[in-house]
Amino acid sequence: MLYQTAPSDKRNEHSCLDIVRVVIYALLTDPLEPGSGHTYMYERVLVIDDSPDIRDFLVENILRPKGFEVLAASDGMMGLELAIAKEPDLMITDQQMPGLTGLQVLQKLRERNIDIPAILITGEGSEDTAVRAFRLGIKDYIIKPIDAEELSESVDKALRESRLQKERDQLVEQLMESNSQLQRRAQELNVLYGVGKSVSSSLDLEEVLQRVVEAAVYVVGAEEGSLMLLDEDRGELYIRASKNLDSKARSMRKRVTDSLAGQVLQTKRAIAIGADSQWKRTHTALLVKSLIYVPLILQNKPIGVLGVTNQIKDSSFDSNDTRALSALGGYATIAINNANMYNTMARERTVLSEVVDQFEDAVIVVDEDFRMLVLNASARGLFLLPEDNIIGRPIMDLINHVGLIRMVSEPNSQDDGARVEQDLPLADGRLYRARVTLVEGGSRFVTLRRLG
Repeated sequence: MLYQTAPSDKRNEHSCLDIVRVVIYALLTDPLEPGSGHTYMYERVLVIDDSPDIRDFLVENILRPKGFEVLAASDGMMGLELAIAKEPDLMITDQQMPGLTGLQVLQKLRERNIDIPAILITGEGSEDTAVRAFRLGIKDYIIKPIDAEELSESVDKALRESRLQKERDQLVEQLMESNSQLQRRAQELNVLYGVGKSVSSSLDLEEVLQRVVEAAVYVVGAEEGSLMLLDEDRGELYIRASKNLDSKARSMRKRVTDSLAGQVLQTKRAIAIGADSQWKRTHTALLVKSLIYVPLILQNKPIGVLGVTNQIKDSSFDSNDTRALSALGGYATIAINNANMYNTMARERTVLSEVVDQFEDAVIVVDEDFRMLVLNASARGLFLLPEDNIIGRPIMDLINHVGLIRMVSEPNSQDDGARVEQDLPLADGRLYRARVTLVEGGSRFVTLRRLG
């Protein structure tokens, strides 16, 4: 008898489409029991066997009922070609076949750096064959006659392990990408120069806007300044920050449809007027001798107007003043955008920290200066660290482990993605597998997994 059937037990399908559900599935829930019949859509299984009976049985009675896409090959060479061309999620291959044996197929795939989880079926089990098979990375080793239940469980287990590895790799990648994005956003603030540097020094939106206006008045030598933002619901511009305006002026709102500031917003073009302009009385709420209005544009959408005015000075602003104010308006827009993004990222970072806290492994992320960016509960417990006053401090000041510090501070390679692994004993005798991965910009992603 080559095989025997066993009933299957269907359970509800689970999908891991985002980072939170990946963590819940991969790290917080118990794995599905073998033989549960649980499948993932679109998974592809390649069957390589020269016996039509066995091949058809595997395809029609075990794999397709589970919802897999199935490929079939009648010999090793055909199986190798299909594996290379289609890259299945799992291979089930016989050992003794015409042309290439199952182990030879696996060896040739390895030579091409193609890693496909495999289950080996053989009618002549031996220690030597088993050793060779596991050295080639097979997931299971089944001796004929085939037990259908055993094979079904083996398929479920192999694919489950493969999914978990992919999901964990994806999660690590997402963690590194989140950290990289945080660094890039912070670097954008440092791009502002001169007066712009003072604007970018604070992420408090109210403080940023006030500094923009004060800088605008100072740079062009104006008497007054204001930064107006658009109230889309009311179709009006309201003053969010000002310099040298009285309370009455600060409370005024300008309609987009019938004001000079509104025209600037609609046209996305700066306007400068002097003492002879007719706009000063009919399109402004203030009696001014000269002014400049420049639009604030965020992602091609007008969000407000930055303006400076002179009520007493007879001198008009020139084109250099307009260019200076436009540049400062650009700084203001970047600062507003970055302040918003920072707040968003701060919320995302909080969520990320909560997710990382669910890892059983200790997780530490440090920046290029070895300051703490992320630290999960397992890491805090492992090194007896408090919950507060950790982020931003150098790892050398917090963790007293020479081996780990050396791994973090002296990577073997400066290439992004480079990894260093080492088994590290702790003072209490526990042994941990430490992995340090170099991330874009010089940051390090550190994991510690207990051995034994």
